[in-house]
Amino acid sequence: MNINHKAIIKDGKIIPSDIGRFKNDLERFNGKEVGIILDSWKKIRTNKQNNALHLYFELLSTELNLSGQEIKRIINVDVPWTGELVKSIIWKPIQKTQLKKKSTTQLTTDEIDVIYDIINREIGEKCGIHIPFPNIEHLFGEF
Repeated sequence: MNINHKAIIKDGKIIPSDIGRFKNDLERFNGKEVGIILDSWKKIRTNKQNNALHLYFELLSTELNLSGQEIKRIINVDVPWTGELVKSIIWKPIQKTQLKKKSTTQLTTDEIDVIYDIINREIGEKCGIHIPFPNIEHLFGEF
């Protein structure tokens, strides 16, 4: 479970921006082990970036299917690409190797660019496919 609180550390003390919510969670998690992530210069991916990331998985899976780049599964049957397969077979292994992070929810905005650039380069060289990373026009059409 991820619960995010913004806070400032001043004179060795944590000063939460929403003290009421923070106190509620302190009571809620009393006696439980919790972690604190200090990340003052990098933003965790936004909801828009998350939507773009999953749209990229779908766009790439479509192009891989159209170009005949099918997956040979354990039972040696061709299985068409899906966004979820792109995520689990291509994106996440590279993410784990490069960044030591298991979940896309842990990625910063810059880290998404790092993994995308690696995949875009490799898929481009091996399959001749280039999918630009989705932006607002992909999500909502041109304005």
